[in-house]
Amino acid sequence: MGANTVHDTELRDELERRLATVESPGYDDPARADLPGRDIAIVWAFVVVVCVLAYIWGY
Repeated sequence: MGANTVHDTELRDELERRLATVESPGYDDPARADLPGRDIAIVWAFVVVVCVLAYIWGY
């Protein structure tokens, strides 16, 4: 049981450290950035092309 307690404490400390980093006001997560308009247009064009091809194919 002693080893699990140490591991749990280390895990909890690491989790708290990471949460403090993410929740800090100055933290900027690049994964939360908006997609540029060009990328959105490319995705929509791809979706339309796939839908049209699926319709023509008979799905």
